[in-house]
Amino acid sequence: MAKPLIVARDLSIIYNQGKSNEFKALQGVNTDIYEGEYIILFGPSGCGKSTLMYSIQGSLPPGEGTLLIRGDDVYAYPPSERVYFQRHVMGIIFQSFNLIPSLSVIDNVALPMIFCDRDKATRNRRAQSLLDRFGVGHVSHKIPAMLSGGQQQRVSVARSMVNDPKILLADEPTGNLDSVSTQQVMDKIDEINTFDRRTIIMVSHNAAHLSYAHRVYYLKDGLIVREVVNPQRKQIKPVREGETIVTELEQLARLFPYDSVETLRVKSMVNFLTQEYSFDQLNRFERVIAFYIQGKIDRDALIKSLVLSKERGGVEVPEKEARRMAAVAERMIEHSSDIKRFRARKGNDNIFFSQHKLAERMRDHLSNVFHIKLNKEQNENMVELIADRVTGVVNEAEFNQRLIRGIRSRGLALSEREADELTRYFEKIIAQGVDVSYKN
Repeated sequence: MAKPLIVARDLSIIYNQGKSNEFKALQGVNTDIYEGEYIILFGPSGCGKSTLMYSIQGSLPPGEGTLLIRGDDVYAYPPSERVYFQRHVMGIIFQSFNLIPSLSVIDNVALPMIFCDRDKATRNRRAQSLLDRFGVGHVSHKIPAMLSGGQQQRVSVARSMVNDPKILLADEPTGNLDSVSTQQVMDKIDEINTFDRRTIIMVSHNAAHLSYAHRVYYLKDGLIVREVVNPQRKQIKPVREGETIVTELEQLARLFPYDSVETLRVKSMVNFLTQEYSFDQLNRFERVIAFYIQGKIDRDALIKSLVLSKERGGVEVPEKEARRMAAVAERMIEHSSDIKRFRARKGNDNIFFSQHKLAERMRDHLSNVFHIKLNKEQNENMVELIADRVTGVVNEAEFNQRLIRGIRSRGLALSEREADELTRYFEKIIAQGVDVSYKN
């Protein structure tokens, strides 16, 4: 049976140990990492991901417990042996690149080989070969400042591989990159794992990266709170039969990576109690609706996709229900377009109609959908309230409460049930009509 490459047992990393400001950055971590695995340490900032990685790298000695790499305690090595270990066994990619600005790209990559007593011709040949492999060989003569962020990170990847390490550490390597550069760097790291058979340990808080890993360790407050096996990758660590089955919980964990297992179980139960559709059907549902929202299919195609059997790639919804859903979706998209165009005005009143006109249109629509008959004062209050919500003057909770509030208090005097249903529906329209891409 294969033996693990890295073993941690009750590992704790303690800063300022014995002092009044002592702090445990890691608490009782236990893990086995096997040669050739791709491991992601996942969690929010400050959870202990980087601390664990740098402890494996040989820079943070355990305060408690043990850490063995290839069967050895690297912190028991004499200084010279630990330096050798860090040069030849470990490679590292930093989030901020850490390239030396005064050196050319090729010299940055070749630099670690100087400390291994390699001659200049060998250093340059090896560095250029890696730069070519990672798609930046044509800029080897330039200094880092002349490169894009994505190019600099690929140079950093080349530098991490120059001494042919057995273990590659990556500390949020795409944290400073755009989406295109992120994909390029992630593909190269995956290539190193898949074709070079190098062990990858990556720190990340990006849920989109999780599909690359064999296993994901979720950390919170210095603890590994759960370990999730990726069933889409052939496992290197020995697993018991059935361990890699894809359950709804694993699928929910990918959708809500920061939620606890208990919260995921709640989501699963609520889904069962409130939905007649399976998780697979809901996934198909989302794909079909995505095509409709993006304008790739029309209403008739939406209905057809909803009605088709699961075997034919559909959702298998009864036709009457599919037509109802399509009508609701069409109505919501139509009115969300009003909000979208209104918010795109950027102060130019000639592009679309006024805020008051938008609110009146929304009032008429909501009154019709929920069969609400309003008197003159309620009509005026509702127009004002809709305008306040669309422009962000009030939040969702305040909007809901004002629907319930009395008419003299600028409310509509609706029942709680009416207010909740109207709020939920209106928020869905707003969600379709408001651009939040700036938040990414």
